Order: sequence, then structure tokens, then C-alpha cells
Amino acid sequence: MLNNGVLKLNKGEQIMKKRMIALLPVLMLGVASVASAGDWNLVKNVKRLESVAPDYKDDKEVDKKFLDVLALTEKTRKESEVYDEAKKIAALPALAQSKYMDSFQYFMLVKSLSASKGGVAELDYWLGLLKASDKSPHLLPAWLVHMRQQPKNSPVIKADAQKLVDWIKTQKDDMKVRAPEYSGNMLMGHKPRSDFAEGDYPKLYKLSYYKSTVTPPAGYAEDEIYVALLDKIKEGREDVLSEMSAIYKKMGKRKEASDLFYQLAVLKIKAKDFQGAKPLLDDAVKQNPDNTAAVKERDRIKLELTYQSLAPATPVAPTVPVAPSPELQPQKTEESTTAPEQTTAPK
Repeated sequence: MLNNGVLKLNKGEQIMKKRMIALLPVLMLGVASVASAGDWNLVKNVKRLESVAPDYKDDKEVDKKFLDVLALTEKTRKESEVYDEAKKIAALPALAQSKYMDSFQYFMLVKSLSASKGGVAELDYWLGLLKASDKSPHLLPAWLVHMRQQPKNSPVIKADAQKLVDWIKTQKDDMKVRAPEYSGNMLMGHKPRSDFAEGDYPKLYKLSYYKSTVTPPAGYAEDEIYVALLDKIKEGREDVLSEMSAIYKKMGKRKEASDLFYQLAVLKIKAKDFQGAKPLLDDAVKQNPDNTAAVKERDRIKLELTYQSLAPATPVAPTVPVAPSPELQPQKTEESTTAPEQTTAPK
């Protein structure tokens, strides 16, 4: 009986162990939800983002309180509660004047891509708040991230691009702007940087550099959104159009490359450089045979060049001498009857 009892006890222990093992992931998940709110690293992320500002070391009283609120949020809230708590913080009028607010709003904007199921609506919310900070270095990357998350061919992209260009034109060239710092690949997709607590400090550029460069600087995505935005900023510049066509070719965007070749040809045509326009129009049609404007203009330029080749050559002057007209004949003068003046002394 004793052996049977021991045997039953061992079996019971085995069943309990299996149940505990099965429950272990659930228990660990519960512990993680309580303890990992600090994984947001709110204070460190926001301070690193704010380090791009020239006055980041000078904290006023409202700035100190802002950081205190973030620190207490990490200590007292579960991970699943932090995002909703962040919205409360962003809505507090008492903290609205803190220099950290725009950095906090940008951090929450990029975190919303993974921490919220609200999708584009959450991006709309945080971008709407950030727009109030008109001079924020985070506004440009926030707008670019917002555009990138829109469905392909969405009218929102074009509307955002125009608004962003209008905003850029009102800012001074020495204004500092940040990059979204995308990472990833074509298979898994590209995401903007959302962890600033570790790694390199945020990349910062002068707005004049962003406006003058064509190849995207480090941290910017080489995609249709960047190029479309740049196209609006530098519309009509031949050097920019040439470089942009190379970007489109690299991206395999034949239609867009065709449009650029056509625009370059139009600039040549306006300058009456038909010889220079012809190869550009040929490239435009080659990239996109359905580009009717390029096809039509190519044929017109071909006709114009054909006419020029058929123009008569400059006539050669005749070899037979032509008698000059009477009025051009030299006048005959009467011969002198007097002896020529003596130039030497008489002998």
C-alpha cells in the first residue's frame, strides 16, 4: 500500500508539474505586463530626441515637471497602459509649454505604429498635435512618416506633399531638421526609428542641405514620397530633373522616369535646342511608350529637324565678273599740260 501511495503521489506531482509548466508562460506574461513599462524608456528617449535643440541643457521648472511625469508613468503604469497615459500627458495644458513636448509627441507618433492598432488614425492624432510646434525639427520626419503609411496613390499623399512644401518654403535655410532614419528591407518593409534611448544620436541636417540635395541623405527613404516632395520643391531645375531621373531608373519606375525625360526635353525645346531635345524624347518614349505627350512632341521635333536638313544651302558667289554699275565707275580726270615739278637742283 505504501508503494502504491508513493506511486500515486509521484503521479500527482508529475501532473502538477505539467500544469505549472503549461501556466508558466501565462504567469510570465502577467509579470511582464506589470514590470516592463520601463521598456518604453520615456525619459531617455525624449531627452535624446530633444538633444537636437540648442537649448537642450537648460531645463526650466515646467521641463523638470515634464520629465518627472514621464518617470512616474514608467514606474506606476503597465506596459499596456502607457500609450493611453501618453495621450493624457499630451493633453495637459500645464505641460504644453515644455520644450520636451514636441520630442515627446514625435516619439509617440513613431511608437504608435507598433503600440497601437489605430493605424493611420493614430498617426493623424500625433501629427495634428505636432503641427502646433511650427519650428520643431521633428515636424519634417513626422510628415514623411505620415505620408509613407498612406495607401498607395492616396490623395492624402499629394495633399500632404503640397502642405509640407508650403511649410518648407516658409522656414529659414539654417533651420535644423531630423530624418526618419528608416531601417528594414523590401521583404519585411521599412520602419522609422523608434528607439532613441540607445545607439547613435538622432541625425540632424540644415534645411538648406535637405533642399539642395537630390540623392536622399542618410536616414531618408529613397522612394516615391521623397522624390515627389523634392520634385515639388525644385520644379523646373534641369540639374535636379536629370538627377531625379537616375533615381527613378534605379527604382525601376519607368513611368516616372519617362515624365522626367519629357520635362527635360521641354526645357530644351523652350531654348530652341531641338537637337538636344530629340534624344531626351526618345528616352521618354523608350521608358514609357504610352507617354502620348512625349510621342507627339518627338514626332514634331523629328519633322522640325527634317525641315532643317532640307533647307537650301547658302548660294555660292558666281565666278563670272560682273561689270560695275556706271555710278561706281572711277571718274576720268584731265591730263596736266605742265611739266612735273623739279625735285632735284639744276646742274
